Amino acid sequence: MWAKSTIFVLIIISVKFIFKYINDSGDKIIARMKELTEFTEYLRIYSCHMKMSIGEIYDQYDFKSNEVKKVCEKMIESLEEKTGRRDYLTMIGNVLMTPDDFNRHFAEVVDFYGSTYSDILDKKLLYTVNEMENSMKKHEISNSEKKNLNNRISLLVGCLTAVILI
Repeated sequence: MWAKSTIFVLIIISVKFIFKYINDSGDKIIARMKELTEFTEYLRIYSCHMKMSIGEIYDQYDFKSNEVKKVCEKMIESLEEKTGRRDYLTMIGNVLMTPDDFNRHFAEVVDFYGSTYSDILDKKLLYTVNEMENSMKKHEISNSEKKNLNNRISLLVGCLTAVILI
């Protein structure tokens, strides 16, 4: 009897961990979105007010995520090579796995960075940061709802699986 109870509890815990892993992937995406938004704000301040080059800003910024660092490195390459944002937009989605509307806002930086004056660039980057934050908030709400649903479902699925197996 105690063996069945132990197996029952272990199955429920195992299913909970599987759903926790699923929820963690959404949290990682949100963390990447926050870091990219912070980098864009950092870029705005240091390029418009401190008159630093994008290479210096990239070198000075303390990246928390290798994926975000890779995306920003590719942005510098796109700016130097004057390539369009379509390829860059695809790369952002593949590397960060962030929502398309968020990616589009960040990819706009490639189109206007370096081609406008400092005060206009400041306004455009500020607008981009605001749009990225709005997109991120929508995604956070959606992610929170998914996490709540997954937490409820995980307990039910765990119990159902345990009952079926035992």
